[in-house]
Amino acid sequence: MKPAHIIRVLPLCAVLLFTGCSSNAPEKTDAGSGNTVVEQPASKLIEPCELITGEDAATILGEAVKPAKKSEKQVVGMKLCLYNARSDSIEFLQVTLTQDAFMQPGGIPTASIYKSLKDNFEDMRTDIEGVGDEAFISTGGIYIMSDGYYIQIGAGNTSNETVRNRLIEAGKMAVAKLNSLK
Repeated sequence: MKPAHIIRVLPLCAVLLFTGCSSNAPEKTDAGSGNTVVEQPASKLIEPCELITGEDAATILGEAVKPAKKSEKQVVGMKLCLYNARSDSIEFLQVTLTQDAFMQPGGIPTASIYKSLKDNFEDMRTDIEGVGDEAFISTGGIYIMSDGYYIQIGAGNTSNETVRNRLIEAGKMAVAKLNSLK
């Protein structure tokens, strides 16, 4: 298996590992009252190819891309959109969107999936400010939580500064479009 394919599959494997975890909605403490409140899941179903279009992907990658390949795993509420370069290069941009509105009944809430991944990458992540509610870069790409939606974007080796910059650019674009679609 090529290294690029391993990077593409790693986030999916990590998400599937957590399908046996608790399905309770995430809770937060309201700073003003001290009361515990349940975080409300996002309810509008959005396609990941709406967050980053083929034209957007071509701009981010700096070259033309093939039509998107799409897949989904309803058991974890995940939809995937993959853009590969038209050339023989290994450039790609993969957008994964996990959302409660697409999840099978009784599934793990999106915020819980994101938190589990964030906790598991604790020693291997770089937290990113200014992208969604919270975000980090680690193996596999940029991981973003924004208004109840979990977005993961992959573009190659996250040790490469160019790839990291692409991920942040793509993350900001995806969050902006998410905000306009809700």
